[in-house]
Amino acid sequence: MAAASRATRAPTHSSTRSRLAAALGTLLAVCVGLWLPCSAVAAGVACNQHEELCSRAYNSVTYISTHASFALTNQSQPTRPGTQYKSIKDQLDDGVRGLHLNIMQGATATDVSLCYPSCSVNDGGALLDTLRVVKGWLDANKNDVVTIFLEGAGTNASPSAVVKAFADSGIGKYALRGKPATWPTLGSLISDGTTLVVFVEDANVAAASAQGIFIPYPGTVLKLDGPFAGGAPWTCGPWGRTTESIMLIPHYVVQTAMYNGLVYKDMPYPFRLGVTNGYQLEYHAVTCRAGQSIWVNFMEVDFYDQGNVKTTALKLNSLPYAGDGADNFYPRFYDADDDLPQLMVSASAALRPSSRLTLAAITLLFGALRI
Repeated sequence: MAAASRATRAPTHSSTRSRLAAALGTLLAVCVGLWLPCSAVAAGVACNQHEELCSRAYNSVTYISTHASFALTNQSQPTRPGTQYKSIKDQLDDGVRGLHLNIMQGATATDVSLCYPSCSVNDGGALLDTLRVVKGWLDANKNDVVTIFLEGAGTNASPSAVVKAFADSGIGKYALRGKPATWPTLGSLISDGTTLVVFVEDANVAAASAQGIFIPYPGTVLKLDGPFAGGAPWTCGPWGRTTESIMLIPHYVVQTAMYNGLVYKDMPYPFRLGVTNGYQLEYHAVTCRAGQSIWVNFMEVDFYDQGNVKTTALKLNSLPYAGDGADNFYPRFYDADDDLPQLMVSASAALRPSSRLTLAAITLLFGALRI
């Protein structure tokens, strides 16, 4: 009787298992079909070129960003001062994920130009044209998150004209709307199709977007002091951070120079870039990470393709790089050339040898430092 009872129940268990398997299969198919596989992105998918970055919050990743990204010059035969040797599309193709655009009023009230340090020195054309380039790149690169910084705290660009440029380019469809209470992961941003983050320095421009696609600097972006002329120290202030969750470090050298009969203070310094964009970049990043309570998010550089900028970003993100090894996974703390900026923890106290030893030890704990 017991045997007969067991024989009667057996098909019921088998049927239950079959239904459960079918349900799980359906759930998996739905997840894959919607591109929402339970943890934002599927295994094997790269976010900003690295699978390891998918699960990291947007503000726990270090990005390369280019100062005055549009201000191009020719490396071998420069006809005008500029901050970059490669186009914005080339920058994005090379792994740059932060673009700094200095906005100014164009020829008419509805035009916005990109100029550095003024339109008479380097006119990078219309904001609209650059946004169209970036939008086209985002169309073709669905698994990459790009950040735009609209620079100019007191720009004379019309806020409504800036909004119009974003609308006309079509790039707004990718924009994150409003500052989130907690920054999402790169994988979540990619799954949601919000692969563009826009920070705005000018308060009037920031307030102009009814869709909330402009996130104002105040309360969000901690922009450290800089840049500095050759021989002056880089510092890690301002101090007293309150609500900022994004750290931006200007890391480029400027000089006073004459162009077209006028003197400019913050002209690009296209010399000794192997040092500026080499070990000094690492030194600057690690020093300021030790002095601030948030992660180093954007390292803003001139001539990003010179020196070793990519390796520094990989190190800060704890990702492997060419020649990776325990003995070189930290900056080389030796004295820089006298004609280039030195590093200081604050504006009044230079780094002492004991401080350098402490910082060298800190670099070995990148994983533990990540917050």
